[in-house]
Amino acid sequence: MATWYDIKLATLQKMFSAGNTIVNDESTADYLAAMPYTANEGLQMLATAGKFLTKSITIVHNVVNNLITDETATKINQFSGSSEYVGDGARSYYFEVSGKGTATIFVGDTETVILIDSKSDFTEFKGLIPNDDGEEVRLVFESQYPMAVRNVALYLATYETPEEVPAYRKKYYYNMKELTDDFYMIDPKGIYYEGDYDSYLQTSEFWQEGTSTLILPRDHEGSYTIYYRAYPTEINTETEDEYELPLDPEVLAILPLYMASQLYKDDDNGIATSYRNEFEVAFERLRNSANRYAKEEFVSESGWI
Repeated sequence: MATWYDIKLATLQKMFSAGNTIVNDESTADYLAAMPYTANEGLQMLATAGKFLTKSITIVHNVVNNLITDETATKINQFSGSSEYVGDGARSYYFEVSGKGTATIFVGDTETVILIDSKSDFTEFKGLIPNDDGEEVRLVFESQYPMAVRNVALYLATYETPEEVPAYRKKYYYNMKELTDDFYMIDPKGIYYEGDYDSYLQTSEFWQEGTSTLILPRDHEGSYTIYYRAYPTEINTETEDEYELPLDPEVLAILPLYMASQLYKDDDNGIATSYRNEFEVAFERLRNSANRYAKEEFVSESGWI
């Protein structure tokens, strides 16, 4: 695996006759200063269209049991007047509602009223229910106007803060850009599911929204290993010479060609063009290669979104 020092030295050797060490003087200072930018250009090109840099993240997809049946909870309930949901021993709640009215939580002789004024779209509400004695909980929606309620949940589980109460949905959304700091795109054939009975299978039971949102079904609990194509780590002026670039040898071999072609254009455009042509030929060969680089890196993200 080549270091940043190796890449810089190879680039200088392409541009003019250099020895086996880098000499930082007036003849090389400007080139060395410009190398991080040109290296990043080449790395971005290679990692997003040539030899993909593949990493993985493990998502522990656990969902909390709802005291309301799934069919009733997820159905959009449209009404005028009142509508009621019941859960024995509930200690937290979640629901989404569109309309104007109230949601009242009854626990024994105690009632908590939540004002609702959300006419344009569904708005989520969640919170904790003080219920140490495990009494029956009634959640009653009331409105004299048309109101719509969906994804209603009464959970036995309690949480430290209301913000930690999980959403209740048929499908759960995971933003890969929020879970990783180098996400480029999901590998559509690189999602593996580990569920009950020690199963570990490649799965197609998922959806993708846009370029970075992964959607998993509620009823497929378990551990998902998501392989994704990553952006390379950015090179900058603080990058140590000993830093090892996590790329295949065939990728590292042509990076100095790209860097030399960019840095040497003002000095000798003919040589720069020759190096760029060499780079493009090698780059196209990489693009057509069936072998994809895989560098595994596992991170556990437990919970739900």
